[in-house]
Amino acid sequence: MKTFHIVGAGIAGASIAYHLLKLGQRIIIYDREDDGQATNASAGIICPWTSQRRNKKWYRLVKEGAKYYPNFIKELESFTQKSTGFRQNGALCLFKDDHIQNLAYKRIQSKQKDAPEMGQVLKLTSEELLNFHPSLTTDFPAVFVEGGAQVDGASLLSALKHAINSLGGEWIHDSVDPHTLDGQVIYTAGAWSHEYTPHPEVRHQRAELLEVALANDLQPAVSPVVMGLGPMYIVPTETQHYMIGTTHEDTTSFDIETSEDARDYLFTQVKRYFKGTALTKGQSSIGLRPLTDQNLPYIGPSGNMFVVNGLGSSGLTAAPVIGREVAQYLTGQSPVLDLTDYHSTSS
Repeated sequence: MKTFHIVGAGIAGASIAYHLLKLGQRIIIYDREDDGQATNASAGIICPWTSQRRNKKWYRLVKEGAKYYPNFIKELESFTQKSTGFRQNGALCLFKDDHIQNLAYKRIQSKQKDAPEMGQVLKLTSEELLNFHPSLTTDFPAVFVEGGAQVDGASLLSALKHAINSLGGEWIHDSVDPHTLDGQVIYTAGAWSHEYTPHPEVRHQRAELLEVALANDLQPAVSPVVMGLGPMYIVPTETQHYMIGTTHEDTTSFDIETSEDARDYLFTQVKRYFKGTALTKGQSSIGLRPLTDQNLPYIGPSGNMFVVNGLGSSGLTAAPVIGREVAQYLTGQSPVLDLTDYHSTSS
């Protein structure tokens, strides 16, 4: 049995700890529980196949992450008897016009051969769109991806922490200089990583989500996530409300106070999708998302530490499978992915 010290217990650190414990390793986790942790402010859409990003290394990672999710969640929820908010009700992708819808349909459908887990891909008529989501406007043509899913970041992290405790993981809720620790150190400090290592260079974005409620909402019992124009998304919650996201503010600040400008922006945007329906603002959620210059996660050595960082907006999609892969890599097993692809942040 080897001892691993994990500094930072967001979704990446917790997932690595969980998978190492399953392999019989001793785990000590150091977590300051900083406000602004990205995991707690993410609606958690799992639908990487619709992305137009051309970075093949990134796509291999998130595609494997989406493939792993259903079995990972089934195992974790069975073990802990805790809900993670995971629901695989599909994703509705909205587009500017019929021409863009047709191009997107062909592009997304072309990925099915290498990713059968994405399920059916359907180009919807206005009537079919309303069958999936009666409250939505039909101004934007839609494509439905059957395998699209959502997970609640805070609930997933809570379930992982419960599993870590049950498997014998040790927690220290305090600061620690990782360079003073003996043994293998895994550094997953997110936006705060600059405190103890300059490599990889990590910046962060302030992301704000807004909860909204609809008057006389017609939300069906099985409601898909909605991926709107640009970075806008609409995710149904278990309380019959929606989380609307997200803002992307590059910043060097660690301030997570609610911004009325951001709330107004999100509220204005969501009105485009629920026309003629009274909306009510709810609470905001704010997180600091760590990014590298190439927007590619870093997974590899940095001095005497092993660093995982820069997951950005795809953190919830990628983190569970990163946990599996890093645990296998660091215990001398053969991971599915070639982690040397992520030892630098270039594409």
